[in-house]
Amino acid sequence: MDEVLYKDVRIERQNYVIIIDEINRANISRVFGELITLIEPDKRSHGEIPLQCTLPSGDEFIVPSNLYIIGTMNTADKSIALLDIALRRRFEFEAMYPIYELKEKIVYHKDVLQKINASIITRKGYDFQIGHAYFMDSQTSLEDIMNKKVIPLLLEYFMNDKKEVEGILKSAELTILEGVWPIKIKTSL
Repeated sequence: MDEVLYKDVRIERQNYVIIIDEINRANISRVFGELITLIEPDKRSHGEIPLQCTLPSGDEFIVPSNLYIIGTMNTADKSIALLDIALRRRFEFEAMYPIYELKEKIVYHKDVLQKINASIITRKGYDFQIGHAYFMDSQTSLEDIMNKKVIPLLLEYFMNDKKEVEGILKSAELTILEGVWPIKIKTSL
């Protein structure tokens, strides 16, 4: 970080972050409005061509160079198709796939998660993998994780195709309950 001279006092410039969760579901014109151009790196306060605008209040506004905007989204989500081209031009896209080994945290049943994801990759691609967050609570059983979180997601991804979802569950060596809809697994007798 560099320092800024402010009223004859040197202060260390700090970085700031805004996180917009599920940005692909947002109405981009309502979130950014006409200011979307100002978030481009070259238009910010220390960019090559800094731009500012006058807000309806009469105040001058410029996006500071030390502001980072992070937008999260699930690429398997159908609403990604609605992602505005203006947003695509202004953000860098960084894939975040499941992590099976974390420092100071445990991913429970990671062998099951890895097998499920290997099967999903083969059938549907990398963007449909199940995230590790479902598998980080030591208080939740594998049966509950699968029946309440993972299987409903798989049924959505595969449009209720019972054979596809059962194939994924079998690849993870899970026991599927017979004659039950929606699909459920049983981990103990």
